[in-house]
Amino acid sequence: MKQAPQPTRSDMLSLRLMIAIGTLGLCFFLFCLLNPLHIGHPVLYWMLVSATVFSCLRVLHEWYHYLFISIPTPKSGNKRFTVDILTTFCPGEPYEMIVETLEAMQAVTYPHTSWLCDEAGDPYLKEICRKLGVRHITRNHRTNAKAGNINNALQYATGELCVVLDPDHIPAPNLLDPIIPFFNDEKIGYVQIVQAYYNLGDSLIAKGAAQQTFHFYGPMMMTMNRYGTVPAIGANCTFRRSALDAIGGHAAGLAEDMHTAMQLHAKGWKSAYLPAVLTEGRVPSTLSAYYKQQLKWSRGCLELLFVTYPKLFKNFTWAQRFHYGTAPLHYLSGLIFLLNFIVPVVSLSMGIIPFKMDLVLFGLAGLPFLVSILAIRHFVQQWVMGRGKGGIMCWGASC
Repeated sequence: MKQAPQPTRSDMLSLRLMIAIGTLGLCFFLFCLLNPLHIGHPVLYWMLVSATVFSCLRVLHEWYHYLFISIPTPKSGNKRFTVDILTTFCPGEPYEMIVETLEAMQAVTYPHTSWLCDEAGDPYLKEICRKLGVRHITRNHRTNAKAGNINNALQYATGELCVVLDPDHIPAPNLLDPIIPFFNDEKIGYVQIVQAYYNLGDSLIAKGAAQQTFHFYGPMMMTMNRYGTVPAIGANCTFRRSALDAIGGHAAGLAEDMHTAMQLHAKGWKSAYLPAVLTEGRVPSTLSAYYKQQLKWSRGCLELLFVTYPKLFKNFTWAQRFHYGTAPLHYLSGLIFLLNFIVPVVSLSMGIIPFKMDLVLFGLAGLPFLVSILAIRHFVQQWVMGRGKGGIMCWGASC
């Protein structure tokens, strides 16, 4: 089991000092940027400023999280829980992948019952499940996608805890051993662990897509223990069954995992994040698969922001209100990239100057902020989770 190190008091004091210095540098940079004396072409100037301010706010959002990096300590106790481990199958997914996952589920040492939620009612998988001792279940009315598939199985599963695995994630035999103790706290609704990948070598797309997550599953999520905003990711999440029952099972939607977390937090359930690699799965290895995944997540998160978030707002803590109100905005970064592309192209092709400032002075104005970004990102690399290390220039909530 690979686990991130517990931050020391010295680590946190050093990190917070760097954040304070970086914030002063950011304020000075924005002060220079917004000086009316530097306005060139008004339209291009404000396009440039909008893109720059958005990027600065993303950095501040990241630094806000770094203030409380921690690893939670489970409550003491020796209670033994009954556990169900569930994974899903959809038509077209490779048999060898599913079989490998089912075999690994059965090898988990903590007593449990394994379930395959089969959307196809596949005869071959029925036989495999019979041989392995896995419960096979299917359904006739295929509504609400993955959430509906899991909820169908939960009508028959009776465990006190429920582990949801993606069909391409292979659990370690000791998967449950470090997770179970957290549920000695009766207020814990779910525990999330790292989502790591074993197919980084498939392509440059796979390597990039995986590295994009290393920082998120390290220092970013480690801070959410303090804020009470640990998200439930679609894989490797262990739920208390009574918590799921309290919200009517897994919530539906394109971002069903985030929706489920929102509903549980709104009901007052606590969550915990353990930065440990206890499973390994697959990451998209082609551009089409990657874009399809990102589009699904962006549509789902923005839908939750405009539809679900207002309904649950009054039930959240202030930290949760901030988290669920800002997290979906990450997907606006595509518009910012477009602005950053348009401004220099128009400026160079039409000879229009959007921003008037001496290049050396501009460099000096932004240097403290830039150095702070690099220093802080380098410092938090010790908590990055995954195979390899994320790049220090990878910004944003999903990095």
